[in-house]
Amino acid sequence: MSDEILREEETQDYSEILQIRRDKLAKLCQEGRDPFTETRFTRTAYSTQVKDDFEAWEEKDVSMAGRLMSKRDMGKAFFADIMDDKGRIQLYVRINDLGEEAFAEFKKWDIGDIIGVE
Repeated sequence: MSDEILREEETQDYSEILQIRRDKLAKLCQEGRDPFTETRFTRTAYSTQVKDDFEAWEEKDVSMAGRLMSKRDMGKAFFADIMDDKGRIQLYVRINDLGEEAFAEFKKWDIGDIIGVE
């Protein structure tokens, strides 16, 4: 393929992605859930703290926040990575732990979204 055709396809793909993101934003706003309003989330640990001393954190409730970097769908579970100010950590998200409604919401999140997890 020529470079011109490749650039045209990339632009078309980018336009489709933007439209999907805009549609998701519009739906959230219609539901009264504006993602751009300021929200508070209390973080109890950074990714590196948990990874560097896992045994100390193992039996504790932990709250972390970061940017969603990857999601791998396994049907009734996901593996996901979030990156915070200190590093990156993997999450294991199961429908059995979240419940169907919260799991369905998680499935809608996109790479790049900023999330908080407990």
